[in-house]
Amino acid sequence: MDVSLAGRLETSGARTASERIMIRNLSSHGARVISGRPWHEHDHVNLSETVGDYHLDAEVVYCERLADNRYAVGLKFEAAAPSPTGTRSHSYW
Repeated sequence: MDVSLAGRLETSGARTASERIMIRNLSSHGARVISGRPWHEHDHVNLSETVGDYHLDAEVVYCERLADNRYAVGLKFEAAAPSPTGTRSHSYW
């Protein structure tokens, strides 16, 4: 689903890098986000809402430089996103 939502992307573990991003495409399996910095393929990251505690663990599967010095980052969720009813399905904050 093509969406435009604000979120945060941060490295897993030490959480040394954290950035506000825009979520452009979201499914139960992954997301495409727009970032102001490059991310490395196979990095393990957390995608979270800007306010609150909800987050998803993901792996970076690609990072493409865009014309405006931003980056399109493809994420694969490590587990399917739970829906508000608790089943594994789409989840949109």
